[in-house]
Amino acid sequence: MAEMMKSAIDLAPFKELMLQTCGFFFESDREATLVAGIMQRMSQRGIDAADRYHDLLAADPDEFRQFIELMTVNETYFFRESHHLEMLVDYVVPQILAERKTGLIRIVSVGCSTGEEPYSIAIKLQERFGDDSRRLFQIVGTDIDSSVIAKAKLATYGKNSFRNMDETILERYFKQSGTGTYQLDRTRNLVSFEQVNLKDAFYPVLIQQADVIFYRNVSIYFPSLVQREIFGRLALLLREGGHLFVGTTETMQHDIGILTLVNRGSVFFYRKIAGAKTDEIRTLKQEPAERLQKKPESFRRPVTGDIPVSTAPSQVRTGMATSGPKSSTSANNGSVKKQFDDALQMAISSRLDEALALLDAIIEQDSSFTRAHSLKGSIYMSKSRFKEADALCNTILSRDPLCLEAYLMLGVTARHAGDDENAQRRFREALYLKSSCWLAHFYMAEILFGQGDKNRSRSGYEAALRVLEEGSSLKRQEEFFPLAFNAEQFMTICRHKLSLLKNG
Repeated sequence: MAEMMKSAIDLAPFKELMLQTCGFFFESDREATLVAGIMQRMSQRGIDAADRYHDLLAADPDEFRQFIELMTVNETYFFRESHHLEMLVDYVVPQILAERKTGLIRIVSVGCSTGEEPYSIAIKLQERFGDDSRRLFQIVGTDIDSSVIAKAKLATYGKNSFRNMDETILERYFKQSGTGTYQLDRTRNLVSFEQVNLKDAFYPVLIQQADVIFYRNVSIYFPSLVQREIFGRLALLLREGGHLFVGTTETMQHDIGILTLVNRGSVFFYRKIAGAKTDEIRTLKQEPAERLQKKPESFRRPVTGDIPVSTAPSQVRTGMATSGPKSSTSANNGSVKKQFDDALQMAISSRLDEALALLDAIIEQDSSFTRAHSLKGSIYMSKSRFKEADALCNTILSRDPLCLEAYLMLGVTARHAGDDENAQRRFREALYLKSSCWLAHFYMAEILFGQGDKNRSRSGYEAALRVLEEGSSLKRQEEFFPLAFNAEQFMTICRHKLSLLKNG
């Protein structure tokens, strides 16, 4: 029934409305959530035509609010990714207190859902600073969904929210308020809440000039361009020297030159470093070709203490073309190769739509030019157009079964879709073609780490780390996926995972 209804609904207007209004995008598996929400609200409102419901959704703020409630995942729990909270109370806050003697330290929890995150922050601060917390800190939780904000203000939770909480903390800060529910004590008064749409033109004064922002597990709803836009806006909210935490799995995708990525004790966070540009619409600068041939800064070993993993624009660009297409005449070869080099430089400098248009023209001239197809697939990946990338890579392999990038991209799209079995198969195929492919080793290790296979994941991280530390093979590579990466960051992640495997 759901599939029949889906085929009868033109999802494009709904996708466009959600993207423009709140930044949400719905591709592949998330389409089912969109369809289910449309069907549910049409039934509840007694509307039998999808276009009529779309018009209502666009015109009625209350209907839009109720629809949004169906689109967001609000399941969370206390002390999630607790290493970030430990870093906050043990390092970040003491550092701010030492530098600034007056004024409240403002901490913002973006996408706070039902409040577990900001209340976790409040409890941690209360544990460390006691009653001084009330004069030292201002904690603000925000979410687009007004219904979860209302629940957050009640500060009442079921046992599932406490699955990562020590029993003594539960007993110290919560009292039973009903069958299986517990309410936070007066510590909840440290936290206030605001309904905020991150796509709005203006943010409330209460969250501006923040010292610390928690922006964890929120960007999964946004396509890459919206992720960049919102990350830039949040950076503008920070004071100079401010800190921003993202979810562990989101770290790499936000290393885009807006804030400086720092590693302290194997915990990653971003900082607004005085003197570094913070531009909401900043784009990665194009590196001159001669610089790309040099060994990048990213291959230096990190020092102890605070490790700036990246400052804009320190990404290592890959895939400088070294050969043209193998087609008819040398004149055509030269023309197409020149166009391809131009498309590559456009892609490297984040002019992705221009690059795609030029690549389409190249492919029309020479459909057998595998490199053009491969670069096009890499751009699709950068734009989170995973379905199109998947289809293109399968087409590439039907023509050129030795295309390394196609196997890598298929592995990443499978992993994105939650199909680890297929992802492993693709990464194994990549390693068969090139045993020193660090990206395949890295992703294989990530999958095996998640499965609890310590020995094989350790081998994968070690193999990836060896290639990254050696560095010269990266300079020689001719692949175009990924378009940009930070070698130092991947090395640090590998070392961190290896330390966990050693101590685990």
